[in-house]
Amino acid sequence: MIGESHYSLVLDTRLAPLVAAQDHEGIFQLLGSLSNSQFRTAVYMLGEQFAPSMPLEAFWPLFSAMVKHNAKAFLTVMLKALAVRMELGRASVSDEGFASLCQVMNDVDRHKTATFLLPLMKDDAEVLLLFRLLGMPHSEERISYLMKVNTLPCAFVLFSSLRYVEHDRDFLLRVAYFLMKRGDALSFNLASLMKEYFGLEEMKGTFSLRLKPFELARLETSYRAFCDKMG
Repeated sequence: MIGESHYSLVLDTRLAPLVAAQDHEGIFQLLGSLSNSQFRTAVYMLGEQFAPSMPLEAFWPLFSAMVKHNAKAFLTVMLKALAVRMELGRASVSDEGFASLCQVMNDVDRHKTATFLLPLMKDDAEVLLLFRLLGMPHSEERISYLMKVNTLPCAFVLFSSLRYVEHDRDFLLRVAYFLMKRGDALSFNLASLMKEYFGLEEMKGTFSLRLKPFELARLETSYRAFCDKMG
């Protein structure tokens, strides 16, 4: 909300020792005693000040405790803290703490987490690991997330996942037209690849990407080759 404060010296003085001691129950007791505006400020401070800089062995237990206590209030701000840490190389979805975090999430939490984190994954292995840890093993479910993310790792995993549903031509066409409607270069190239690979001759459009059969075979098994052609 406009005008909300993201810092309070008084709250800093009260929160800091609780965070340092990893006293999660004390943190929640303090939060429960605050007014609505103070509560929002304290949540911002936990997510923007404390969580990005604390030791990794303290970050994941705090994240899990906050989600278990009140995911609606805390999940988004802690995901933002995770994004900061990932950018700095100070956290990863391969950490044991992330696997533990996934265990306390409900379906809504997993949906929000997948939507938030997929654009941040650096390669196809991270994308697949994220899906596995979030308990999303089915290609159809993965596709619904991947087709909305405009990154090379997600585009490659999307292409790989579509191979498991290639019997459903109508579904392939819907995905291809969705990508074409997005209009960016990567999405349009992926739609072009789908037309060539799955033989979707009925697709209308002008496609600049032209691939030979041996190139198609390489793209389905090599993330690096995929990036070289599609990037």
